[in-house]
Amino acid sequence: MNSLKILWIAPYPLKTGVHPAPWLSSLAEELVTAGHSLTILTASPRITELEHIDTGHGYDLLILPYKGGIKHLLSAFRTQVSAMAGYLKTHAAKYDVIHVHGTESQYASSLLQQHLKTPYIISIQGIISRYKKELPQKFSKKYLYWTLSSLYERNEVRHSPYFFCRTDWDQHFVRSINHDARITLCWEMLRPEFFDWRPTFTGKDILFMGGDNPIKALNLGLRVFNRLTRRHPEMKLHVVGSVNYHFDHPNVILHGSLDAAGICRVYSECFCLYHPSLIDNSPNSVCEAQVAGLPVVATRVGGVPSLIQDEQTGLLVAKNDEEGHYQTLERLFWDIDLQRCLSHNSREIARRRHDRHTIVEQTVDTYQKLASYELA
Repeated sequence: MNSLKILWIAPYPLKTGVHPAPWLSSLAEELVTAGHSLTILTASPRITELEHIDTGHGYDLLILPYKGGIKHLLSAFRTQVSAMAGYLKTHAAKYDVIHVHGTESQYASSLLQQHLKTPYIISIQGIISRYKKELPQKFSKKYLYWTLSSLYERNEVRHSPYFFCRTDWDQHFVRSINHDARITLCWEMLRPEFFDWRPTFTGKDILFMGGDNPIKALNLGLRVFNRLTRRHPEMKLHVVGSVNYHFDHPNVILHGSLDAAGICRVYSECFCLYHPSLIDNSPNSVCEAQVAGLPVVATRVGGVPSLIQDEQTGLLVAKNDEEGHYQTLERLFWDIDLQRCLSHNSREIARRRHDRHTIVEQTVDTYQKLASYELA
């Protein structure tokens, strides 16, 4: 197998407290271990000149400056698109393949602008044009940004040839815009700590992940939890992720951001992950819990049904159905046999789905075919 020079364009985390994007770093390290050269390009409005960082993990990180704030918005995001397009015009030819992670941040628009010869492939992460419809606040800065982003997203999907997808939902989205798209099914890599954890079925609490991200529906989760504590006054709700507003509830524990080991420690206190999201593609929190064997209760939205077979590998509930969520969590709390069944089944299927060797093999094989234009 030939060694490849790979460029990723990705929303690499640049400061503490933001989403750590572990699927990026996990796969990056595996590609380097397999003998490939990897550079990750990201962009930031907080710097004034290109920064080159040695990550210490065998791959390089390039941070590209662009004008942010009101100039970025008034330009309809062209400040970032143009800055990245200028860099790619000069440097893209030295790479064998370019992998764009996500359609939320206008990265592929920089490639479309240049008509480069280097082949590229887009991983579908979230689908911003679908997500924005579920935002509770339509008159907000986030809704405006997501509306602009969705215009770029649809154009990128319409005019790009190659995609990595994971769920039936994201594949259908790509096909609905681009009938000629060539799609490779490839799941994301998960951190090894979740493969090492073992369920004990002694936890009595509930885990919620996603902080106060509006599409994760923390407010709904809190209402459901309040009803549960009337019958189970000792039950705790563990909230992982950033929460930027204050509320006072003695049974709610705010953990902030946790690493994989920290999340696994919370697993041991809980009988399930509760994921009442309004929309999602393949949330890592659900995949990680399934690999570990923590039962999952999640809404039947987006790509989640591609992860969960109801009553077999998790429990699916209707979006915004407060009574249905309450009844399902109450049932699972008392039914240890159901907990064990869901745990066993989800671990078995999710570990095959997220096998790191398979993911690396599929990723590199796709890169090799792109580099030799075998997918054309």
